[in-house]
Amino acid sequence: MSNQGKQMAVQAIDIIKKQEAKFMELDAANGSLVDFAQECLFARQQLLKNEFTLKTAANNPNSLQAAVLNVAAIGISLNPASAHAYLVPRDGAICLDISYRGLSKIATDAGAIKWAKVELVYEHDKFSWRGPALAPDHEADPFSDRGAIKGGYCIAKLPDGEILTEVMPVEEINKIRDTSKAYQKGGGPWKQWYEEMAKKTILKRAYKSWPQTPNRRRVDLAVEALHQSEGTAYTIEQHAEYMELLRKGDALKFYMMRLSLPDHVWIALYNSFEKGHKVEGKKQADELEKSGIAQFNDIKDAIHDAVSSDDRGAVEEVLGELDAEEREFVLKHLSADAVEYIQAMEQAA
Repeated sequence: MSNQGKQMAVQAIDIIKKQEAKFMELDAANGSLVDFAQECLFARQQLLKNEFTLKTAANNPNSLQAAVLNVAAIGISLNPASAHAYLVPRDGAICLDISYRGLSKIATDAGAIKWAKVELVYEHDKFSWRGPALAPDHEADPFSDRGAIKGGYCIAKLPDGEILTEVMPVEEINKIRDTSKAYQKGGGPWKQWYEEMAKKTILKRAYKSWPQTPNRRRVDLAVEALHQSEGTAYTIEQHAEYMELLRKGDALKFYMMRLSLPDHVWIALYNSFEKGHKVEGKKQADELEKSGIAQFNDIKDAIHDAVSSDDRGAVEEVLGELDAEEREFVLKHLSADAVEYIQAMEQAA
């Protein structure tokens, strides 16, 4: 590393140290799991190992600060000996990346599980799934050619001693991989470390069914950090919901989903149609979104008109046609007078 690089590393650590008070606050909320001085040392070591990472940190210091604050918020260390978390460059920013072992440790520390183990299954293995409440039978020779990957599974032991098994075929793993912006450009962690990424994908799927605990937020934050570090534009669940709403032609829900997502996620979903169906799919999406906007505006106008004329029956009729999610969404976009009118109606009922 050149003297210039070392100086850049010193400057980067100085930037991190400005966040010491916030770091300590976040760490204290988790029970003081990591040491600020030690994490600064580990961050410096990681920055010095890779010149591109160092330059990215220098060009985007805010992202470096955010990544290190995530260390405290999640309660995971950058200690290279544990191999639980790393600072990685993605799309011009520094992100906190977490290994599947690190994610498993966070879930264990949070009390959601006692332990978890992820294994991949290859075409020459003998594998028999015995249901979600039992560990599968899996026989393999680790010293022979096991063939191509067929999928994988996660076994987790719950706090009550029960076993929970999640299986995931390779087709579903690859659907997640295909949402990665870096992979779409021909690079990224999915190209370099497919098996590691596959295991993390399986673990992220499994954690959704683990018990809720007071410290579960740490696991949720870790998964959010992984989405950022892996450059995943959208989740498989978002893609499934998008396509299902298109299939149903649910215009209002489609528009509600549009407003709930960042622009880059919505654009990625809009461009996610398979080859040969892109033109037709985008046309359908455009028409459904346009219809959703019109339907939403009609609902708002009808409620505002009914409120203006003090027609409680008309207000109840419009609201009665909405489900709970739609109703909540519409109420957020009404005038203050209309919301007050509806609240008074409900109190008088």
